[in-house]
Amino acid sequence: MKSKNKKTNFIQILTSLFLFSHFVVLSAFIFSLMAGSIPPDKLWIFSFFGLIFLPLYIANVGFTALWIIMRRKFWMISIIPLVFGFMTLRGHFNICFSDNHKLTEGDFKVMTFNVRGFEPIQGIKHDDFMQKSFSTIENEHPDIVCFQDFNLPFNGKYSINSLQKILSLPYSASRNYTLYSDNISVSGVAVFSKYPIIESKSIEVDSGYICVSTDVLYNKCKIRLISIHLQSYSLYNEEKVILRAPRSFSNFDQQRINKDSRKIAWKLRWAFRRRAPEARKIAEFVANSPYPVILCGDFNDTPASYVYKTISKSLKDPFTILGTGIARTYNESKYPFRIDYILHSKQFKSLDYHIIPTKMSDHNPVTAVFRME
Repeated sequence: MKSKNKKTNFIQILTSLFLFSHFVVLSAFIFSLMAGSIPPDKLWIFSFFGLIFLPLYIANVGFTALWIIMRRKFWMISIIPLVFGFMTLRGHFNICFSDNHKLTEGDFKVMTFNVRGFEPIQGIKHDDFMQKSFSTIENEHPDIVCFQDFNLPFNGKYSINSLQKILSLPYSASRNYTLYSDNISVSGVAVFSKYPIIESKSIEVDSGYICVSTDVLYNKCKIRLISIHLQSYSLYNEEKVILRAPRSFSNFDQQRINKDSRKIAWKLRWAFRRRAPEARKIAEFVANSPYPVILCGDFNDTPASYVYKTISKSLKDPFTILGTGIARTYNESKYPFRIDYILHSKQFKSLDYHIIPTKMSDHNPVTAVFRME
């Protein structure tokens, strides 16, 4: 009898621990859902939870399954938030059951790529790095490329002119991140196009970054291409160690880890707050466009974020239709961050979508194929 009572007490204690853990995880998950609707420049704390939306979603699925197996009604606690978060989940993880889209002659391929200034990787010769970087882009045969963190001279062996010739994209527009220009090189954002560029203009956002809007002539129709780069977290290499190798903390002085972690947290909060007005300005620019829009760029934020929700409100995300697996565009972290996007107006039909793994930058390029309807 005593043995039976002990077993019952143990199960009750274990159930209580599971329930408490579920409550904590569920609360964090609800906060992550709120990250998309609450402006971080007004209240930033929810944006932190938005960064870890995916593991929070998976954890709540696990708890829900546990309660169902144990035949406890607690599963009803998390099923409603899971349903509300399903569309956000598809921005992080998706399964495409059919990608057999027949491409026609009029379809065109768009690439977005944060090239990290074409900064050579340590241990690789400059010429080898530039050749591999250019080949990474050339191998995809894009008709339009939107670059961020783009840093090349206009002329020379590895230049804007040489890259255009390699890609067979004769038209280009670019803007420096600052208003300063030396007329020798570009350090900012750029658009390369197979189609004639009619007009290009800057979009100045509050952080000091300058995005570029480019109108191109495609089959007698005008399309507006927008290449954007929103406020980064400005992390130094020694701070990125925490993102790259969380299991190797023992190799570092604990005091230094704590100091760097606090610094990272401050930089995250700072960047969250600065990107919010940037996102609203970009969304307003898109809403006022007289032409169909394809928007590409480095948002520096996840699909659960206020930034993504604000900018994508009137646009479609091809990953949610054609993507497969966990989306990962930032490759210097163990955690699969998706921060680079191609979004489009309803006038386009997306036919193909891929994230291209590479080590030529800390970002993976993203491609999508479109047809104008």
